[in-house]
Amino acid sequence: MQIEKKNGCFPDLDKHLKERDRKMVSYKEGAEIYGISYYSFVRLVKEAGANYTLRKSVVIDIDIIEQFLDDNPDVAMRVVSVRSV
Repeated sequence: MQIEKKNGCFPDLDKHLKERDRKMVSYKEGAEIYGISYYSFVRLVKEAGANYTLRKSVVIDIDIIEQFLDDNPDVAMRVVSVRSV
C-alpha cells in the first residue's frame, strides 16, 4: 500500500497508524514502558525485527515486541532479569 501525498506535503502519520490500530513508540519511550535501559531495549527491538526507519527517525511497533516476547519466553525472562537489576 502506498500513501498518497496531498497538496505536496506528507500524509498525517498519526492518522495512518490509527487506521492500522498499531502502537508505535520511539526507543526512549519503549525503554521507559518496559523499564529497561535504552541499549537493552534497542537490542530487543532489533532481535524482534520491530523497528521501522522513517527518514531519519526510527519507530518501534510494540505489537511485534509483545508477540516476540510471547513466542520467546527465554527472551522475556532476560528482559525481566535486566529490569530487576
